[in-house]
Amino acid sequence: MTADVFQAHREPLELALKAALPEDHSPLSASARYVMGWEDENGHPSEAGGKRLRPLATCHIGTLLGAPLERVLPGAVAIELIHNFSLVHDEIQDEDATRHGRPTLWARLGTAQAINVGDLLFARAFTALSVSSDKELTGAFTTVLTGAVERMIRGQWSDLEFEQRTDVSADEYLEMVAGKTGALLGACGAIAALAAGRDRATVDAFQRWGVSIGLAFQAQDDYLGIWGDSAETGKSNTNDIARRKKSLPLLLGLAEPGTRDVILRAFANEQPEELEVVAVAAALADAGIGDRSLSMARAFQAEAESLLQAVPGEAARTGLLSMGRLLVDRER
Repeated sequence: MTADVFQAHREPLELALKAALPEDHSPLSASARYVMGWEDENGHPSEAGGKRLRPLATCHIGTLLGAPLERVLPGAVAIELIHNFSLVHDEIQDEDATRHGRPTLWARLGTAQAINVGDLLFARAFTALSVSSDKELTGAFTTVLTGAVERMIRGQWSDLEFEQRTDVSADEYLEMVAGKTGALLGACGAIAALAAGRDRATVDAFQRWGVSIGLAFQAQDDYLGIWGDSAETGKSNTNDIARRKKSLPLLLGLAEPGTRDVILRAFANEQPEELEVVAVAAALADAGIGDRSLSMARAFQAEAESLLQAVPGEAARTGLLSMGRLLVDRER
């Protein structure tokens, strides 16, 4: 499956997303449109909406399983709005001034107003679910999403807490990622299966599939956070180390005597110097930590793929396997 095929539902998704947000001319609504990538800093039309990986995955899974697109779209829209709500808040917490070459909202408007925009996106996510005339399905979607949001927030809490510790275990890290990244991808799988009318066992299997894909996705993302091309990723490849972020490569490095000392020397400073950041990245690379991070991403990917073996129909199974690989095997 190519990226073009993955984009098959892009147009109806964008229309549904725009319908889910207020169209008034208030600064609040304009800021929400900026976050969604539809407007630039001056309010002019823009096409900076990003890949929409999560909602497009939801649409693609649902239709592969036999659901009409209109049954899947409300859940897909809600997932994307929740994702963007989380990005606005994460950017504040991480003090990221840019994303994909654009100023982040808090860098433009300040923290307080950025929080308000994030909250609007969150509220509109659940309003979007009411578009469906199937109230039972709406209730099931809501249950999945509220659970995913709580797990996502718990994961974010742990992620920030880990920044102040040097004793974070791999198990703690993976539990955090399963919440922060995996929970919403798990919701993609569960909502798609619910829209297709599948039984509870299948819904649960697709939810677990999404969590495993999330672990693979994050392991790949952590790799790119240090060794990715910032021109391609749109994010700094020094920020994770500079903020003493416990990403997978750094945790693996802390477990190795040869790299642990280099990391701890850099982390002794609340804000490591640029040369220290460069030294940490070099030490990790020399120790083969980058390769190990990618190997773990592939292992989680294989775990996710094993959950799809019971999916009936070779075409659907092949499509789902290809989509999972597209989500993980990326350069940005």
